[in-house]
Amino acid sequence: MLRKFIPMIVFALLFTTVIQTHTAEASTRDNVVSYAKEQLGVPYRFGGTTPSGFDCSGFIRYVMNQVGVSMPRTASEQYNTGRAIAKSDLKKGDLVFFETYKPGPSHSGIYVGDGKFIHASSSNGITISSVNDPYYWGSRYLGAKRVIKDETVEVAVKKAEPARVLGEGEYRDVLPTHWAFNEIKVLSKGNMITGYGDGLFAPNDKVTRAQIAALITRATSLPTSDGTTGYSDVPANHWSASSIAAMERAGYFSYIEGGSFNMNQPVTREEIAVLFAKAFDLVNAETLSASSASTFTDVDQSNWAYEEIHALQASGIVQGFDDGTYRPSGHVTRAEFSKILHTTLHH
Repeated sequence: MLRKFIPMIVFALLFTTVIQTHTAEASTRDNVVSYAKEQLGVPYRFGGTTPSGFDCSGFIRYVMNQVGVSMPRTASEQYNTGRAIAKSDLKKGDLVFFETYKPGPSHSGIYVGDGKFIHASSSNGITISSVNDPYYWGSRYLGAKRVIKDETVEVAVKKAEPARVLGEGEYRDVLPTHWAFNEIKVLSKGNMITGYGDGLFAPNDKVTRAQIAALITRATSLPTSDGTTGYSDVPANHWSASSIAAMERAGYFSYIEGGSFNMNQPVTREEIAVLFAKAFDLVNAETLSASSASTFTDVDQSNWAYEEIHALQASGIVQGFDDGTYRPSGHVTRAEFSKILHTTLHH
């Protein structure tokens, strides 16, 4: 009788082992993605290997270390580890490599599924991008490596720490150490600005003209009606049309020439100065007088937004960068907008 059940017992044990192996692999991959996403919003830092700042290979090394996978330091060294895999076979936790400014692997990230990877961008810090991005990453894709073994239950996985409990107005990708954490939290609690769902705020995303119209209209309680505008590219039923129309009627967009609004165009720092100066009536005798002492080295009186930029500086709303510049043609991120709006409302 016992002999009859031995094959069944052996099969059950083997089946259980297969399930445990698959579960361990899946758990490790999920943990890699979880640890990686905890660092969203951390700034880029050349040579950085800690949550105070990462470069691309330092980020990978840090995340993989959390699940007991040892990695070399540089992207080229990391490219020589693991097993090469096709793009079509990518799994969560696989490493993806790109050829950017020189031949060979010069940038890397961690695949998180759905055609996306998380990486340390020199312009946006830890962020998520598309592997097939037609504007940049797609054409620079070099290859992928698998460093998480498919068939092992011996990977040393650290116990995942409990996810941060988010308070009202808080987001997973805006850590309490973020330079705009308090401003984003206050504005979110007051419904002045909102996130993208799933606990994300995307602080490094650029603010578009459509978004700025809705945000300023909301912040100033500007009356809105229908979405009829004088712009040929703003449908009346677009979600931002009534806000664009309200700001157009108020004269806030008078600097836009031609019949197109370009809703998805990122807002520049000189635009933000003009819009805030108009919406909050910041250009006056006091600020014009004080602006004569302004010290932005890249903004002179020939700049079309000169008075507005220096009105914001004189009001203490903007201070510029450490090198004494304002960078008027630079784009405004959601974190920067939050900082400027909060300072304007509370200065």
